[in-house]
Amino acid sequence: MANIRPQKILIIDEISYTRLGIDYALTNNGYRVTSVSNGSEAMKTIANELPDLILISLRSNDTNGIDIIKGLKEYFRLRLDIAQGAEPSIIALIVSRDTNLFRDLQYHGISIILFKPINIQELPEVISSVLSKEHKPITQERKKILIFDGEARSQQFIESMLINENYDFEKCESEAEAIAKIRKRKFDLGIMDISSFENDPLETLKQVREKSPDMFIITISAFGGQVSTEEFQKLNIQKHFTKPMDVHELQVVVDKFMNKDFSGLLTEDDSEENSEAAVDNIIDGLTERVGSEESDSSDEI
Repeated sequence: MANIRPQKILIIDEISYTRLGIDYALTNNGYRVTSVSNGSEAMKTIANELPDLILISLRSNDTNGIDIIKGLKEYFRLRLDIAQGAEPSIIALIVSRDTNLFRDLQYHGISIILFKPINIQELPEVISSVLSKEHKPITQERKKILIFDGEARSQQFIESMLINENYDFEKCESEAEAIAKIRKRKFDLGIMDISSFENDPLETLKQVREKSPDMFIITISAFGGQVSTEEFQKLNIQKHFTKPMDVHELQVVVDKFMNKDFSGLLTEDDSEENSEAAVDNIIDGLTERVGSEESDSSDEI
């Protein structure tokens, strides 16, 4: 009977004792593990031998970690010997619940996002489920935002406040153009300056809602009273701003709407038993056991 090749795992983590603990746990479960501390080491390892799965640890607001993931994805795309969709799966370990980080990880097709501290005892099972394709990669279609404003400078200003590589923007300066775009394409969010409507704002909003019943709508006006609060509620207008707008609040509201399904895509253990102290004890125990076997491991801790 032919021997089954052990599946290869690449760990990318700049903290040596974390790499050591995860390495030990996965090796004991039959995986062949290589661990590196940075992106350049990871690329050298992958060029020599392609892993079956990559596990990368990111810190809070870790743009370097995102750059590593982008580099890996681009490398896999250019490798002619890797069939489309057959590149190694990636699991991300993160501390921060920063929305931008979530969105970036989603957009780049991370298989699973795990929050630190992770439960090392359960990690082999999670990895097994990813390798067996039980978990589909987390992917995010680019969100589509329609901006309607009668002034081109205002359109550009709103777009500049919301600029994100995961958003597609379309802009228009007339009601007819806005209605035509909504009729042709589905938008996730419409941001509309009702002061720029040529006709009655309420009637125009009714047309917009009729054409796109599921689109989130944010309205803006130069002065109040054009549409009553009651009518906004009837039309399911999610938010209204009166100029001058609070730019930060606009960003927060848009981010909330664009990530309405985000919680369902994240994997985390909500149990109070998985406390940081408990996992630290597991890591420390593994480190001590490995330290007794490798005399030079004490230099890494």
